[in-house]
Amino acid sequence: MSRRPAKRSGKLRAEANRPGPVSTEVVLRPMKSGVAAEWRLAVRGPIETYDDYTESMVELRVGQIDPGRIEGLIVDFRYISADGEMSRRSVLCWQCGRVRDRIYIRGYCAFREELRTFRIDRMGDVIAFPHGREVLVDNPREFFSAFAATETDEEVLRQLASHGE
Repeated sequence: MSRRPAKRSGKLRAEANRPGPVSTEVVLRPMKSGVAAEWRLAVRGPIETYDDYTESMVELRVGQIDPGRIEGLIVDFRYISADGEMSRRSVLCWQCGRVRDRIYIRGYCAFREELRTFRIDRMGDVIAFPHGREVLVDNPREFFSAFAATETDEEVLRQLASHGE
């Protein structure tokens, strides 16, 4: 099976002139392990990407160190953007926060190859991959609320409120 290289967005090309490394290739692929299919994020080391909010590079790694925090969790979901466009997204999570009654996640999107912010009320068919296990998320609001309660701070709120997709 041949694999095409990941498509680079115009934004990533523009960011290539900034100091520091640009993101590595990210591919989500199904792999058979025992009875159930398991998804793995194939990377060469940590993912380094530019954060527009802080105007600095961010390093993300696959795998949650603290199960109470969203950083490192991989989620896969169907997403409907503000203009009604539907797509399938795979995100390596970085932050989660609540702004008024909305919950947002921010992380590295393999589809766009950059940090993106997503409103959870626009997500469907959510699958999370904590510690290599595939978990179907029946209620995204309830699932992400646990992370938002522990991670929301003023800076994250400002960032999430200004750029929710």
